[in-house]
Amino acid sequence: MQHIRNSAMAAVTANRLHKKIGEGHLTQGINIGRYVDDRPLSAFQIRVICLCALVVGLDGFDAQALGFVAPALSKDLHLAPGALGPVFGASLFGVMVGSLLFGALADYLGRKWLVVAGVLLFALGSLATSQASSVSNLVVLRFVTGIGLGGVLPNTIALTSEYAPQRRRTLLIMLMFMTVSLGSAIGGSVAAKLITAYGWQFIFVIGGLLPLVLCPVLMVWLPESLSLLALDGSKNDRVRALLTRIDPSARFPADARFTIVEESGTGFLLPQLFTKRRLLPTLLLWIMFFMNMMDIYFLNSWLPTLTHKVGLEVEAAIAVGVAFQLGGMLGTVGLGLLIERLGFDRVLFATYVAGFLSIITIGLAGASLPVLVPAVFIAGVAVIGGQIGCNAYAARIYPTYIRATGLGWALGIGRFGSILGVTLGGLMLAAQWNVASLFQASAVPQLCSALVILALAVLGMRGGLTPSDDTQRDGLSVPERA
Repeated sequence: MQHIRNSAMAAVTANRLHKKIGEGHLTQGINIGRYVDDRPLSAFQIRVICLCALVVGLDGFDAQALGFVAPALSKDLHLAPGALGPVFGASLFGVMVGSLLFGALADYLGRKWLVVAGVLLFALGSLATSQASSVSNLVVLRFVTGIGLGGVLPNTIALTSEYAPQRRRTLLIMLMFMTVSLGSAIGGSVAAKLITAYGWQFIFVIGGLLPLVLCPVLMVWLPESLSLLALDGSKNDRVRALLTRIDPSARFPADARFTIVEESGTGFLLPQLFTKRRLLPTLLLWIMFFMNMMDIYFLNSWLPTLTHKVGLEVEAAIAVGVAFQLGGMLGTVGLGLLIERLGFDRVLFATYVAGFLSIITIGLAGASLPVLVPAVFIAGVAVIGGQIGCNAYAARIYPTYIRATGLGWALGIGRFGSILGVTLGGLMLAAQWNVASLFQASAVPQLCSALVILALAVLGMRGGLTPSDDTQRDGLSVPERA
């Protein structure tokens, strides 16, 4: 009898609950993180990621444009050897400023319009560079262009992270960012012919016109961050429209509210990279970015020169440099798949150890191509692929409201490393370091990165690091499909 009475009371309670929902007295919460995770990757999400990849690819082309045209430019402007050094430095400094500034602004103003602004800035800067007539002009214009180039990187990573389902997030971020190397490689393969036929100015014209054409496409088709819109709380209609584009069969209650189950905050966001147990992870992440980007730019800048110095012909030395880029592109795919299966900590630790050993091997290989080429390929996997893995890792540990700030500052600090890598390489060459010693020194940052990822893993096991991805899967209901 008691059982029957309890069942009857439960039925009455359920009936009242359904009635309240029907009357709109209860609001159904839709966890957008879980919503995205529980659905297959849609054509709309693929388009968002492809647009980000296209932006990053054009960024890679434009970032390397000066390197493509340097010999022809120096000849045309009658510049002394090394006169373009300040121009390269201004470009790197601009990228650093853009990463720091645009990353922080995006968490206030939104990702979409900061991406559009960055693309527009580097498009106009590149077009203006085609008209430069002196080193002083080039320094100013490449600094401005660099701000745009640096500004788009943290925001495209953040957008890709926020539109990708968790099960494929790491791989998709890494594939998207791989187009930086692809853009550089395509630019290098066509630059020689274009410069011969049309002059060095034409490279900057292409580097400006293509992103300029892309700007209206981004204005129309690139959406704002779902997570930022949900955190706002006043943009339910925009969130509803975007979620419907991800899954047109989904049906939402009229009074649905859209939430993201992770921490949020207001005020000046930069200090929040160091609060709530984020101080040590942020500092460790900055060290990893700094060390890895120091190696990327050291090897990108000096690898052909150093391999030529040990006896390789110029063509063979350039081919060795191509092996480094090829390792980076193929390694990105392989590392992305491995990280999905084994996690960041083990894969990145093994990657950096392999980078340490391979760079030392490069220095010991001399002109032996059977040893040199595989070692350079593995170094490309570790250094370039490892940095792209760092980008995905950073997107994972910061919550939405400071994600672009965290990424922007990590990339900005990394740019200090890139400037130092290029500078130290030149100083060590000028000081007559032997090739083996140069590569041994350049292997040390990889060992430092391995120790950093080990420290982050220990911090995670002790509860001092809470990945934002983990918090997004808990929480509220998901709408039924029609």
